[in-house]
Amino acid sequence: MKAQTMLEYISLGSNLEYLRMVETGTSVHGEHYILDNINSLIDHVEKSDFNVSKNAIIILKQFKDNLEKTPKDHTLNTSEKAELFKIMDKITFVVNAESTTKYAFFISERRIDVNKLLFKIGKLFAEDVFNVLPDSIQYDFKECGKCIAFGCPTASAFHVLRGLEGLLRDLLNKLSPQEDTSKINWGTVIDKLKTLGISELSILLDNLDRIRANYRNPTNHPEKIYNIEEAQDLFNLCVSVVNDIIAFMKKENYI
Repeated sequence: MKAQTMLEYISLGSNLEYLRMVETGTSVHGEHYILDNINSLIDHVEKSDFNVSKNAIIILKQFKDNLEKTPKDHTLNTSEKAELFKIMDKITFVVNAESTTKYAFFISERRIDVNKLLFKIGKLFAEDVFNVLPDSIQYDFKECGKCIAFGCPTASAFHVLRGLEGLLRDLLNKLSPQEDTSKINWGTVIDKLKTLGISELSILLDNLDRIRANYRNPTNHPEKIYNIEEAQDLFNLCVSVVNDIIAFMKKENYI
């Protein structure tokens, strides 16, 4: 998946129309003129997923090579216009035909900022929290953000809970380095943390136990299906807990 603004496709269409309808006497060189539009069209097509169109623009590249050899004050003559029209008529046909096989999906507005969900997930955490999370946990929160943005709420729940469980294990590793947390479950991690008797963690561990019982365990079963509102609520709840865990770890100089 790659993000691409609609403006790029609008610009591609503008280049197509300009080059197909350009008149004789139009400047070949210079900004916004013929060669500039040809280069822009070629760039848009080559960056796109229009693979058939990429082959179609080969003839345009050859035409461009000839135009680039002309003097800087050269304007399009009658024979060049006729040749360019034929080239662009063919390219336009190919692009239009191929575009019927491509789909653009528009993201619906969410309560959580969609741009942050997709591109700046760290901005949804407290300051200097996301950047200190282990890479694997960052990965799960990034994937959760994408799932919410693209309307896959149950998948988002899996990722956000997995990310939080990873941080919970990381917390136990910091407080009790001799523990091997790789094969123990969420409930066992909480029980081990409680046995450490750290009063500052009592409320946090109670919250984590409620998340385990009310979200993590049900999510493991096929009967539980989230809607997009529940997914956003769960995300915000988990982010709040992550903020508290990192605040504690920073205070105690574990990170």
